[in-house]
Amino acid sequence: MTLFLGNLPMTASIPALSRLLGLSGSAARSRLRIFKKRAVDGAMIRYALYQPASEAEARKLVARSGRLQLDGHPLFIREFSRRVANNDRRAPDWRERPWPHAERRVSDRRQAARPGSAAA
Repeated sequence: MTLFLGNLPMTASIPALSRLLGLSGSAARSRLRIFKKRAVDGAMIRYALYQPASEAEARKLVARSGRLQLDGHPLFIREFSRRVANNDRRAPDWRERPWPHAERRVSDRRQAARPGSAAA
């Protein structure tokens, strides 16, 4: 099980997180990773992914979620779930469904020639 550690402060580092979680140095380097990405508003978001050695260790950390603090920021710990890259709100058969609206690309070269029209 992989754990998501969210709400990390900008000063978060792997040694600081490993001290907070009670990890040894070698375990922290191999199973703990910090990520940074930009939010929609331009702010920098920092989070970490951690792969505990056992399910019991993972459950203990999830139970401590919100009570652990790093530089005054409470850490939120939950099980990590991968997000699907495609659009999940689309129907699975969306490519096979006929388009219910008027076609906007009438003069497009990709349109098939219609019977009775002059094809060049």
